Amino acid sequence: MESKRKEILLAGGLVFLSFSFFEFLPAGPWLDASFSRGVSGLVGLSLLYLSWYQHVFDEIGVLPSIHLWKRPESTWKIVVGFGVLVLAFAWFSGNTSLGDVLPEPAPMLLALIGLLITYTGFYAYLVAEGPLKEEE
Repeated sequence: MESKRKEILLAGGLVFLSFSFFEFLPAGPWLDASFSRGVSGLVGLSLLYLSWYQHVFDEIGVLPSIHLWKRPESTWKIVVGFGVLVLAFAWFSGNTSLGDVLPEPAPMLLALIGLLITYTGFYAYLVAEGPLKEEE
């Protein structure tokens, strides 16, 4: 059942995220089709995140607390690097012609996601190796 839930979240996330790239969603009660596309994209990203979380940590959840990490002393660098990569992609999607292909709020959402990933990595460093490390 756990594997099936992960696959359903992944498939649903991809479907909802794909809706944000096409202009066929209804305007909805707010009379703005682009808002419907944005909501669809956010729901898709949320479902993809939940699927990833369940795949990585083998449990259902939202916040990846440090005690769930296998090796936070070494993985924080990978997490920070990936966060910086997402931030760079956000900058490119907002300042180059790549932004013409993506939905309008995509750079802002990518920047938010990149910052959250980077902050999580820095927090892992502070707890695993930095000044917040518990002395044994």
